[in-house]
Amino acid sequence: MTEKKKAGAKRKKIDWDLVDKYLEAGCTGTEIAARLGIGPDTLYDRCLEVKKTNFSLYLQEKRASGDVLLKVAQMKVATKGNTSMLIWLGKNRLGQSDTDKNMAEAISKTALELIKGVDQLSGVTNVENEPE
Repeated sequence: MTEKKKAGAKRKKIDWDLVDKYLEAGCTGTEIAARLGIGPDTLYDRCLEVKKTNFSLYLQEKRASGDVLLKVAQMKVATKGNTSMLIWLGKNRLGQSDTDKNMAEAISKTALELIKGVDQLSGVTNVENEPE
């Protein structure tokens, strides 16, 4: 361990569920350690001790889990008819672009038509944010 334990000093308990939530949210080890009131080296050493892996690998695993949760939430918002999210996902995930206002409107209308089709197949009758 890189941090020497003082004689008689009590080891601070680490709430790993809380650490996991912070990592999923994108926090760094240094930020988490500060929040927990411990040094970063203590967090890294305890990760090796308790989780049996180095902190860098642990961070990558939990951050990837957070990315999945975020993508699922974005997809839910988009498929409920949020035009802005549909356009954003189209541009960022599919590489689509809108060169003018007409293209943006066409993408938006097409996306809503697709959602209506999916909703009809699944029995959903109401789509939020429909254009008038």
